Amino acid sequence: MNTTTIHPAEVYLRNPNNPSSLYVKINGKRRRLFINRQEGVIGIIAERKKRKGYRFYDWASIQAVYYPTGEDDKETVRKEVLKYKKLARLASHTNAWLRQIADADPEKSLFENHITTGTTIDGKCIRLSTIEKYCGYMVMECFREAFKKKEKYSSYRFDFCGYDGTLWCEPREDGDMAAGFMKEYRNTGNGYYYLLINDNTMIGYDID
Repeated sequence: MNTTTIHPAEVYLRNPNNPSSLYVKINGKRRRLFINRQEGVIGIIAERKKRKGYRFYDWASIQAVYYPTGEDDKETVRKEVLKYKKLARLASHTNAWLRQIADADPEKSLFENHITTGTTIDGKCIRLSTIEKYCGYMVMECFREAFKKKEKYSSYRFDFCGYDGTLWCEPREDGDMAAGFMKEYRNTGNGYYYLLINDNTMIGYDID
């Protein structure tokens, strides 16, 4: 009789009490597996990508599994969510994203709370005063004025630490206002994306 042995990493991911992602070692490299619990599909994040991946089948290629350390990870998750909550309370504007932060469960990750897409820039802040050093006074004033008047605005691309930087803002329904900062690789549409969490601070949201 043939028996099928399920890899420990798959067992871990399919347990609904565990996080939905897990790091493993494949070909000497640290890679991240993830599970779509609604469809029961397990995937792997593509190399040099932060959130794009493909379905995973090659369990025999796993050389090691890096299991979370339990309480330490829970405390890290909690601190990250509380950081967003603390900064969001300083905002003079509102939008659906800020309301999600206000209602977020500290026992769930930023990704699980739909606050970020789950990336390496989660919790990373860039102050508007720092951005102004690169975009210049006039661009920042145009951004602030448009935001104050609840008008749509997008700056030209400016040099930001070797990346193309762009400031933007736009009105949403019911008087809401959203704004953000894009830090993209030169002449591409890929990079790091931040949202305005309060009057002075952009914070990590997504990587593409």
